[in-house]
Amino acid sequence: MYKLIIYFALVLTPLISFSQKEDNNWIFGVGQYDLPGNIYRLNHIQFTNDTFKVKLLNRNFPFFTTCSIISDSSGNLLCYTNGLNLYNKNHSLLFNGNDFQSSSQFPYGYPFDRSVLILPLPDSPLTYIMIDGSHVDIGIDIITTELRYSLIDFSLQSGNGGVTLKKVIINNSTDTLNVGLLSSVRHSNGIDWWVLTTKFESNHYRKFIITGKGIEFHDDQIIGDTVHNGLGTAVFSPSGCWYSRYLNYGKAANPDGALYLYRFDRTTGELSAPIYKHFPQPEYFGGVAFSPNSRFLYVSKFLQILQYDLQASDILASETVVAEYDGFLDENGVPTRFYGLQLAPDNKIYGNIPGFNTRYLHVIDQPNLPGAASNVIQHAIYLPAQNFGTLPNLPYFRLGPAEISCDSLISATATTAPGQSPVIRVWPVPAVDVLYFSADVVWEEPLHLVLFDAYGRIVLERRDLRLSPTATVTLEELPSGPYFYGLLQRNGQIVKSGKIIRTR
Repeated sequence: MYKLIIYFALVLTPLISFSQKEDNNWIFGVGQYDLPGNIYRLNHIQFTNDTFKVKLLNRNFPFFTTCSIISDSSGNLLCYTNGLNLYNKNHSLLFNGNDFQSSSQFPYGYPFDRSVLILPLPDSPLTYIMIDGSHVDIGIDIITTELRYSLIDFSLQSGNGGVTLKKVIINNSTDTLNVGLLSSVRHSNGIDWWVLTTKFESNHYRKFIITGKGIEFHDDQIIGDTVHNGLGTAVFSPSGCWYSRYLNYGKAANPDGALYLYRFDRTTGELSAPIYKHFPQPEYFGGVAFSPNSRFLYVSKFLQILQYDLQASDILASETVVAEYDGFLDENGVPTRFYGLQLAPDNKIYGNIPGFNTRYLHVIDQPNLPGAASNVIQHAIYLPAQNFGTLPNLPYFRLGPAEISCDSLISATATTAPGQSPVIRVWPVPAVDVLYFSADVVWEEPLHLVLFDAYGRIVLERRDLRLSPTATVTLEELPSGPYFYGLLQRNGQIVKSGKIIRTR
């Protein structure tokens, strides 16, 4: 039986059953030197249908909060940006992809969170549109003075792509706008894209729509409380029915925090039913993300992660603390507190660390579940390179045409569709000290884990591995190198097998 497990581990390859994998690659790094000799290093995370893989990129590109990236619908990397330049799939400068911002002014990368978006141009399979902005310092604040678009054509340069239109000012975007926090969601037709931003220190939203003709102004809307200029995140729910912002604003040494939540109509672009919560000083750093099923809203606020139930009659009253900073310090003494959040293709939410270079990411492992069952695993991922407060700005690409009401979409966007086999996930790969096994459904039966080395020798065995919420397997006693695993049910049936690598 064990030989059979090794056979499966060596020859089976996960099958890809659907496309819309434009967010399958994440690349990010640091805004300060990570190695002697002024050399940067980058983290490259690749998501498959069941595995989280991370590898080191020895590329001398600085990242300082700003990051946007796009893959094709099959998950093949196309290009990415640090806000200054565009890089292609070979990690070289994209043709005509330089100087979107001044590298002399921002030698460590562009420092404004969520200030760039890269999206497929509708009806143009090889053309993508990048949205960014110009900025100006007005004393203690930095504002965006206009939004711009650039077109990237991947039929050029032997498929490596090139910029054909560059930094074209978008009509009706010249104004005093809050810096960064650009967000997007598919139109109800499943083809076009909405893009939202806000005017400086106001409750005035400015909306744009991307069609096959390019990007154009749609309308303005005044609604809800004042949206302050600050650091944070703006994001739409996977269902497209909700829009939220969380930010820190005011004095840098003692900032306030604010949460904004709205219903959103993907057909008209209309915001409605505003909800606002003020978090009094001091609220350093934070972010927001929705669960894959769009039922729960997560807010990270430096020392806590909060969960809100969007099905509750009083959403703010449903607030639940799902994580408190556990005091963990990394190897350089950096506190691994909470900052940005980003929903990933594996239906987990990943969180980064504020204020310092560090190699750790947090994970909300079961974000579709209420309260403690959401299973926040602090400092769960150890990256091969440092990261400075950077996560990619990505919309939810798997949203199609709106054929049912928003009130029905909670169940319609469940992780596992009816009739679909549950997915067991093994992450991260490579692993450092800890390997995690989890499922996208509640898995009651304990499994038998067998781990082999490259010579087929059993080096670790667990007969009571429970996937719900997550099984944690410690690898500290194992030498670095490749290993093969098999997960078996009581009847001996293999439910999953594969290869992992232990590294440090």
